Amino acid sequence: MQLFYCLHFKNLQGDIYGGLVDAVVALPLALAFGVASGAGAIVELYGAIFVGFFAPLFGGTLTQVFG
Repeated sequence: MQLFYCLHFKNLQGDIYGGLVDAVVALPLALAFGVASGAGAIVELYGAIFVGFFAPLFGGTLTQVFG
């Protein structure tokens, strides 16, 4: 099994678009959950950002969006 099987420069454009779509979906959703839970929007915003960094390190698929 290759560890970095998806890191190719030919995938760079799709990876960038995928990251932008993920941000458009996940960040407003995280803000809404933060307001609804009472923890505050900024807490959930930081949580979504950290999940975006750590989720790929611990596994996932190429088409999975972490929220």
